[in-house]
Amino acid sequence: MSLRSKIYGYSSVLFAVLLIAVNLSVYIVFERISMSNEIKRVEAEAGSIVTGVRDSAESIPPDDLLRAYAPVEGMLRIVNEDGTSSDPVTTATAPQLNEMLSKLPYKYESQKKSEYTRVGQLEYVWVSVPVIWPDGEVVNVQVTESVADTENGLSVLRTVLVAVTIIALIPAIISSRILANRMTRPIQQMTRTMSDIQSSGQFKRLPLAAQSKDELSTMGQTFNRMMDLLESNFERQERFVSDASHELKTPLTIIESYASLLQRRGKERPEVFDEAVEAILSESVRMREMTEQLLLLAKQPEQWNIQLERLDITRLAQDSTRAFREAYHREVYCDDPGSIWVISDESKLKQMLFILLDNARKYSEDAIEVRLESKGQECRICIVDSGIGMREEELTKVFDRFYRADPARTRSGGASGSGLGLSLAKDIAGAIGARVELQSAEGVGTEASIILPVSVQTTLFS
Repeated sequence: MSLRSKIYGYSSVLFAVLLIAVNLSVYIVFERISMSNEIKRVEAEAGSIVTGVRDSAESIPPDDLLRAYAPVEGMLRIVNEDGTSSDPVTTATAPQLNEMLSKLPYKYESQKKSEYTRVGQLEYVWVSVPVIWPDGEVVNVQVTESVADTENGLSVLRTVLVAVTIIALIPAIISSRILANRMTRPIQQMTRTMSDIQSSGQFKRLPLAAQSKDELSTMGQTFNRMMDLLESNFERQERFVSDASHELKTPLTIIESYASLLQRRGKERPEVFDEAVEAILSESVRMREMTEQLLLLAKQPEQWNIQLERLDITRLAQDSTRAFREAYHREVYCDDPGSIWVISDESKLKQMLFILLDNARKYSEDAIEVRLESKGQECRICIVDSGIGMREEELTKVFDRFYRADPARTRSGGASGSGLGLSLAKDIAGAIGARVELQSAEGVGTEASIILPVSVQTTLFS
């Protein structure tokens, strides 16, 4: 059974059950109130009969007395204390009812009593009232009166409630079908969209009503966000495959060529052996670094396990520059303005700092300077070199993947790099809520700045 059929069936049955329960409750309450009122009415009438019979008992013969006070469509009987009874007086219009009423069992009741009784197909109210007769004897005046009018009214009420139930079920069933269609429409759209994605291989989104704020709309929005994430991941993986196949081709070709050269001439010519080993090692290191950067760029920032904590960037910058200085044997100076505290991810911030220091190393020969400053809600880590610098039109391209400066302008003996460093630094900065800015002048040098927010709120909402 489909979900639409289940919703349609369950809602229709539930509404029908509720409607029947409500109407049945209305009928039961109305019936009890009506019968209670009938009993009170007959009891009041019996009280009036008792008063009249007792006052006239000495002056009017018993048979005439009972006929005078007998209720319409009913019976009046006097029962003695010894259980005997006078002849009852019946006033039913149907002769057979008079006979049935007169044959009803009776007995003496010492206290006032009321109850329902059925004679044939009709309901009657029976009331017994004890009375002290003028001669001192205690007798029962028993009144039996028809409640046919009330029964007719209840019958009309039953008919009306049944008709109302049947009539009300028609729009209920129609509305249940409309509700089922409305609730399952987004699911059907999602199913069709997923089928289209499967058949076409293209990522598609659900059309959503802008004004809707219900759970179905939320489900559609979640589906669209999931499609955005899947498409972004797919594009990243596709770009990774394309970039890796393109960029790794050169170092692999170089390694293969030098390995072939070693195989042919390495044993006889030591200088060829040294050159080949150095080239193979250099290209292997470059290929490893490029692969690591490509793999990191292929991940979503949400998968980088960002751990925000309170950091002293002065200490972090000094430790990083010291490690960089020892690794590359380059002069790197770092300011010491005192502790500057920020909220950031220590490992990702170090990675950004190493990328910018490495860029400065590749394109300059003089000392590299790291400056620290704090202004308002932001602080800066500036990496300054006095290298070859860049033209203004190059500044807009340096954050593009695989963009490299003209190899002819690279410092003597410097590595050309993979062109992924600044692109990776920009992605890391976005993930931790920072920014990377570059200022450069050709022949003068370059200043790369990491701009960090001081407060955690700024970081989280960047």
